Amino acid sequence: MSKQAIQAHAQMIKVPYLLHFTRASNLPAIMQHGLYPMSRVAEIEITPEINDELRLDGHLDGVSLSIAFPNYRMFWKCRQDNEGVEWAVLAVNPSVLWLKDCAFCRHNAADARMSCQPLEQLKTTEAFAGLFEEIEGLQTRVEQRLKPFDPTDGQAEVLVFDVIEPHLIAGAVFENAATRDAYQDVLGNRKILINRVGKGYFAARSYVR
Repeated sequence: MSKQAIQAHAQMIKVPYLLHFTRASNLPAIMQHGLYPMSRVAEIEITPEINDELRLDGHLDGVSLSIAFPNYRMFWKCRQDNEGVEWAVLAVNPSVLWLKDCAFCRHNAADARMSCQPLEQLKTTEAFAGLFEEIEGLQTRVEQRLKPFDPTDGQAEVLVFDVIEPHLIAGAVFENAATRDAYQDVLGNRKILINRVGKGYFAARSYVR
């Protein structure tokens, strides 16, 4: 029942998409094979350029996604630490929430409040619903001007312990036309947008909302 309940809740609050940011150079492999957990990339004999060398969450077996807006603090840090790197934000079909093996972290997955919990406890309907509840110590949802589908903590994560196939990737967002033009062919007929630096997904959620 939990998968059906997660689907019902996600559709009730109208989750538009899940998001995954990556170096644009990874796009050809992603569009061919899909998004693979780091622990399984050897299966397709590729060596992706990775963002988080440390993976403090300990889940190399999971793909990290955000709901409706990227984890902007992590995304900003990655961009600051890697000057000159081109980035893409991939939009993933929200059906992943109920079709795949997912854990729902209301804070960053590396946060001690998450890592101390049994993984199975993070895969429940209650854990999913908890993403959208008020959280002590954070501004209220009204103060943050959040939409119903925005997790309360901007660093909330969905960990997907599975392969996310290319057909589940709906589109991509780039920060400039040159990067879009360089990778347009590998994206096929998927929707492509440009968000200039400091705008859209390349800005803070608090600014956009």
